[in-house]
Amino acid sequence: MKTILIIEEEEVIRDLVRAILEGAGYGILEATTGEAGFDLARCGAADALVVDCMGRGSDGIRTLRRLRGEPSTAHLPVIALCGLGQDGAEVGLWANALVVKPFRPAQLLMKVQMTLAAKVAAHAEMNPLQPLASA
Repeated sequence: MKTILIIEEEEVIRDLVRAILEGAGYGILEATTGEAGFDLARCGAADALVVDCMGRGSDGIRTLRRLRGEPSTAHLPVIALCGLGQDGAEVGLWANALVVKPFRPAQLLMKVQMTLAAKVAAHAEMNPLQPLASA
């Protein structure tokens, strides 16, 4: 089972994302701040992350930059949740996929599935004789 780390301050959004992903068979880890999420990501228990781009108490873009700058987390696929009207250009530099809030459950699920599939495909291309450990 793949595990997704959700980094989202708003409980309602976090609960929605968890329900969507658990319903699709994913394991879930949760963090309410970018700092806590960064620490959880560094532990290596997540296969991908869903990160809110702009929170009240923390800056999601700063979290994305930290994740990409840390060798133990730089490889993790990231799906960024952005608010309607938020500039996704900079977020696109740090995330593998973007989902604009409000979103439909199928849209989020599709982005997570596509991002994880791309990770597996990239690994296979770079290491044709070595299976992906978490596949």
